Amino acid sequence: MAGLGKTTLAKKVYNNISVTCHFHIRLWCTVSQEFNMKSLLIQILCSNGKQSRMDEELKKLNEHALLEKLRQRLLKNRYLLVFDDVWDIEVWNELRTAFPNDKNGSRIIFTSRFSNVASDSKVQYGGEPHYLHPLSEKESFELLQKKVFGEEEECPQALHELGMEIAKKCRGLPLALVVVAGVLATIEHDICVWEEFAESFTLTMVSGADQCKKSLELSFEHLPYHLKECLLYFAAFREDEKIGAKKLMCLWIAEGFVEIIEGEKSEDVAEKYLMDLIGRNLVMVGKNRSIGGVKTCYIHDLIFEFCKGKAKEKKFLQVLRGYDELSTFNEPPNLPRLSICSSGKDFMKSKLFCPCLSTLLFFDATPGYNKLKLLNISFLFCIYKHLKVLNLEGINLMLKELPAEVESLLCLRYLALRASEMEFIPPSIAKLSHLETFSLNSDETVSLPDSIWNMKKLRHVHVENGVVIPFSSNDNVVENLSNLDTLSTLELYLDKEGENLLRRIPNVRQLKIFNCGKQNRVCCNMSRLECLESLGLGGYGFLGSREHVELSFPTNLKKLCLYRLGLPCRKMSLIEQLPNLEVLKLREEAMDGQRWELMEGGFPKLKVLTLEYERIEKWIEADPDSYDYFPCLQRLKLFGIFNLKMMPACLGSTPTLETIQVAHCGYGVKSLVWKIEEAQEDNYGDVNLKIIIID
Repeated sequence: MAGLGKTTLAKKVYNNISVTCHFHIRLWCTVSQEFNMKSLLIQILCSNGKQSRMDEELKKLNEHALLEKLRQRLLKNRYLLVFDDVWDIEVWNELRTAFPNDKNGSRIIFTSRFSNVASDSKVQYGGEPHYLHPLSEKESFELLQKKVFGEEEECPQALHELGMEIAKKCRGLPLALVVVAGVLATIEHDICVWEEFAESFTLTMVSGADQCKKSLELSFEHLPYHLKECLLYFAAFREDEKIGAKKLMCLWIAEGFVEIIEGEKSEDVAEKYLMDLIGRNLVMVGKNRSIGGVKTCYIHDLIFEFCKGKAKEKKFLQVLRGYDELSTFNEPPNLPRLSICSSGKDFMKSKLFCPCLSTLLFFDATPGYNKLKLLNISFLFCIYKHLKVLNLEGINLMLKELPAEVESLLCLRYLALRASEMEFIPPSIAKLSHLETFSLNSDETVSLPDSIWNMKKLRHVHVENGVVIPFSSNDNVVENLSNLDTLSTLELYLDKEGENLLRRIPNVRQLKIFNCGKQNRVCCNMSRLECLESLGLGGYGFLGSREHVELSFPTNLKKLCLYRLGLPCRKMSLIEQLPNLEVLKLREEAMDGQRWELMEGGFPKLKVLTLEYERIEKWIEADPDSYDYFPCLQRLKLFGIFNLKMMPACLGSTPTLETIQVAHCGYGVKSLVWKIEEAQEDNYGDVNLKIIIID
């Protein structure tokens, strides 16, 4: 991101005495987002400042002649060239012929805000990009102190604590620290003055500073239009919030930001948008998904303040925080989007009336679980009839059934609610023919109506505790939810009836199932769910052995989480033979039995394996002399495993293994893991295997 010190670091290297002595020629050019090839070539040729007379001569030459002149100048010389602030790899593609590689130690440095520039294969000759990270609190204070008091002086002891507090508020951003230091250097170095500044200082001040604002403005203006909307949408969330990537992308789609491309799922296009923003270092990754992709993301406070201001300026989104802003809000007639973060009481007391609103997002600012409880929200449905997006997860609806008045929101595409006692959804929900995402946080199992099968645009259904979807009452009509992409948590019986229901969501990619059956027979063929990538499968728990198990999983499955299923160890081959499985998590007696014998050639792509609270005692290979086990395994986690006496010997010779994490296991398990570590050292010497043991 802007302000981390990329150019500063490059200049330090460029001007270091050991560097200046090593290279025959050093050249520097600032590329920026808009570049003219001819001007850029002249800048490079004149960058040592000694060719002012040559400058006029160079302007007479065309691009081809300038490229050749640069090439001839660099030929057989050891040169260092810095391309600063590269926004597009195209500049390198057009200039690369001018830089001869005589294999004499010449070097080229790129600085860029965009990871995708650095990772381009045409650039990546010399190794991985060097990413700059925010400064630590100690480093932040040292920089602030240096900029306020100079190289020789130190911060007076009386101001030390206040200086630390101010530096901490800059969140490790060097540019922000420098801007704030410029203010502190001009005010009196008195404890009362600094206290007043520390109390009033927020990142709003920093983002308003010309230096920071110009940099962020530049980044924003360079974005394609669709990415501008996606970035500004971050202002709708709370400051410092780690936002679920799937939730964010569903909102983008509902808002209409995501281009509809024939042959591509909207979620995949939205993910490309997110990765583009991450590549531009405007959005940061909170957590990654175990099967690839981003789980949570966030933006720096500096960018958050910028987005909030820009969204208001462009009348894209209004953000209201607290009762003061709510009560003094002058409601514009055509406000498209409103994000509110306040207590529920303040929200109700404000009596906002914006009938043309298309998006209403409410976040409860009240800490803990003391959320506003409402017995009726019908008035919202009556007022805001043009809503496309409605998120009321910050309000606890004290209702057992969703009000039928919801049918008045005919434009609705995204609906997210919290209702701890809700059990029923009325048939009238099917009148929301545009609804794509339905999310309900309830403590009860929720029953959906038959009419749900008529909602052809429905793509994402998430009900926290569990959802029951019935068959259509009309046996002659078999409707499918062919667009359904994610569904959790579906309660059904793992039998033929359950199998028939699953066939009616043929294109689902992420699915979580709770097995209602307590019988000792499990028969369910899921192999027809050819798009399924992630599956969670659990139940009430099962004591004893399952009498009969017939389970089939789709071959495209990448992630499988089993819990309390009681799958006999002898049936684990059903899972081991899955050709694309990358992540397997077995939790709370997912397996039944004490001996798990790995089949040869099993788990061909498995990278992550987790065992939690399993009663297994012997975990071994079918053929100890074979090396055809776990060829791709990277991470192994053992949690609450107490009885394990044998582990596969092949783990000691698995070259891809990076981490073994052991938590709350017996001493015997730790001994087995230490033996694996010794075997790894014997086989590969000084390996990178990391053993993490938590008691």
